[in-house]
Amino acid sequence: MTIEDIIETLEKTDMPDSRIDAFITCAFLLKQFRPAEPDDFDGPHDYMPSSIKSPHGFLMARSFTHDVNHAIDLCREVQPDAVWHLACGRQTSDESLYGAQLREIDEGESVLGEAESNHAALALTLAALRAHVRQEDEKRAGA
Repeated sequence: MTIEDIIETLEKTDMPDSRIDAFITCAFLLKQFRPAEPDDFDGPHDYMPSSIKSPHGFLMARSFTHDVNHAIDLCREVQPDAVWHLACGRQTSDESLYGAQLREIDEGESVLGEAESNHAALALTLAALRAHVRQEDEKRAGA
C-alpha cells in the first residue's frame, strides 16, 4: 500500500484504523518489515490488524491514527524541522472538528501538509502524510 493509498483510505473513512497504522509504521519506522496478514498466524484468534511481521515474531504498530502523541512523532519523522498546528472547532455541524497543519519554520512559514478530520490524531497523521507526499513530489521534480 502506497502513502497515497493510505491517504485515500483515511480520507474515505475518517476513522482511526489499526491496519493503516501498521502500514504507516512499516513505511516510516520499520521499513524492513511488513504488516502481518491473517495467514501469518497459527490460529484465527491470534491476528490483530496492528500486527507487523518480523523474522522473530510480531510487533505492534504505533497508533498514529488513534493517539495524538504518536501522530506528533510522525510529524517529526516526516519533517524534523517543521512545526505542527492542531485546532479544534467548527462553524457548522457538517465541518470536521479538527484541523491540522505541518509548517516550515521560516519567514513565510509555508504549509507542507494540512488536513481536517473529526479525530485529532487522524488530522495530524493525514497532514504529515500529505507533507511527505509533497516532499517526495518535489524531490522527483527536482531530479
